[in-house]
Amino acid sequence: MFAIGWRFGWDYKTLAKVNNIPSPYTIYVGQILYFNDTDNSNSISHSSAKKLIKKPVVSDNAVVNKPASSAPVNNSNTVTEKAYKGPLSVQWNWPLQGRVIKSFSSKGSVFHGIDLSSSLGNSVKAASSGIIVYAGSGIQGYGKLVVIKHNNTFLSAYAYNSRIVVKEGDTVKAGQVIAKVGKGPQLDPRLHFEIRKNGKPVNPLSYLPKL
Repeated sequence: MFAIGWRFGWDYKTLAKVNNIPSPYTIYVGQILYFNDTDNSNSISHSSAKKLIKKPVVSDNAVVNKPASSAPVNNSNTVTEKAYKGPLSVQWNWPLQGRVIKSFSSKGSVFHGIDLSSSLGNSVKAASSGIIVYAGSGIQGYGKLVVIKHNNTFLSAYAYNSRIVVKEGDTVKAGQVIAKVGKGPQLDPRLHFEIRKNGKPVNPLSYLPKL
């Protein structure tokens, strides 16, 4: 649910509410998710949603291949609202030291985050404390991706990694290594970094400390 919400610019809680899916937001192979046009301008068609979840999109440890009407899976690695709400405010730090080589843009050629130059294999650090809600390569265009939930408002993402060193459900501290720098679409070492507020991309430079 976190991954699908991220892919289409939805807050995962809103997407779950539209589909009447309770926490811990377990979904199943073949289940259709509905996107309501009145709730989000980035909604997709029902047919697209159906195609989106032909493969499992929950944790490897969760039970899939169950009908959508089944009771939620009780899994110790599943992230729940009660398990982690996070602090009310977030103190942001740079995920690595690097030059901004591509900037956020919400108009024209839209770009949802920033790209930072780096060296292959350098450490990628959590920009703030939180819980790992996604760690994998199932979201097109992001490569090996880590998503951290910091509180009920903010998520951050770290893409183009060569290696991920955390797993879903892990609690991490600000500055903790979560991945290693990989190559972006341009085949040069870089990190793609995003911050999302209530599911919407925001300019990370408005939140990160001034260099």
